[in-house]
Amino acid sequence: MKKYFIIAAAALVALASCTKNEIDTPKQNQINFSTVSGKATKTPLSGTIYKTTDPTFGVFCYALTDGKTWAANSVDGQTYMNKIEISYNGTDKIWEPASVYYWPLSGSLTFTGFSPYTEASKVAYAPATKALTVTDYVAAATTAAQTDLMWANTQKDLTDNQSTYISESETSTLKGVNMVFHHALSQVIFKVKKAAGLEDYTVTVNSITFNAMSTGTLTVTDDNPVWGAATVKAAYDSEGADVVAPNNSADFAQVGNANMMVPQTLTAENPLVENDQKFVITYSLEKSGVDLGQKAVPVALKTAAVEAWEQNKIYNYNIVIDLNKIYFNPTMVDWVNADPQPTEITVQ
Repeated sequence: MKKYFIIAAAALVALASCTKNEIDTPKQNQINFSTVSGKATKTPLSGTIYKTTDPTFGVFCYALTDGKTWAANSVDGQTYMNKIEISYNGTDKIWEPASVYYWPLSGSLTFTGFSPYTEASKVAYAPATKALTVTDYVAAATTAAQTDLMWANTQKDLTDNQSTYISESETSTLKGVNMVFHHALSQVIFKVKKAAGLEDYTVTVNSITFNAMSTGTLTVTDDNPVWGAATVKAAYDSEGADVVAPNNSADFAQVGNANMMVPQTLTAENPLVENDQKFVITYSLEKSGVDLGQKAVPVALKTAAVEAWEQNKIYNYNIVIDLNKIYFNPTMVDWVNADPQPTEITVQ
């Protein structure tokens, strides 16, 4: 999915002389931003338009003099915007920084960014290595506190705004710097339904909890994102309670919310051990008002198809709950001769 953010405006500055004659200067373009989010997408962001209710984001910008390019001379980049916050202006209907920035009279600007701005304390950019780093990012324990971490493509050697800003409900004539945002995390979702033949049984999923690595460092070098090895195992909860599993013929029912997780390699031993990344599904059973108990089942997050969670990917764990059928094994106890037997009887 692609998302577009733009922070745009054009300003005409009029200077007045001491005789009050007005002299029009050339237009000075305010720097605005047009952002896009990549595929897969608190709730993860989705759609192609960065909504006015979506989080504020951060921008880095560096200036180069005439004759220099970002590819060859990034080490000479002068900091023009250092991790500034971009927010939505509801009056002018644009995304913009608190202070106005204008395009230089000569030379070029190069931009990159990240979202959401609440992660700014962990984010840094090094022009010499063209590397944006998010250090020790932590996937929060609750989905309400989790963020949809994203990084933006580098827009290099620009001298003016690029594209027309498109808002949620209208198209304006304002232009902005295109910034393509990519989701840096993995979405993990749990879904359930019953196996075939259980239509007369009510299976209620009481909870799904799981263990996974919570912390990692992301380095995006010249738009190439790489996560370091994830560390610090933590406990998570899908936050879905008492979800009734639908019949097998129906679609899977989601249990709780999407979890925004640090990309990581999954491990699983057989049988499962304490340090494995695993989930535990707890469910109860009832039939015709008869309480048939509750069970907790541990399952490895690693599967034959999925050995790691990758960035910008959604992982749906579709769980089919089956039951042990009751079978019968009929046998008989053979006849046994009585002991003692009746005495011999003579009949004439």
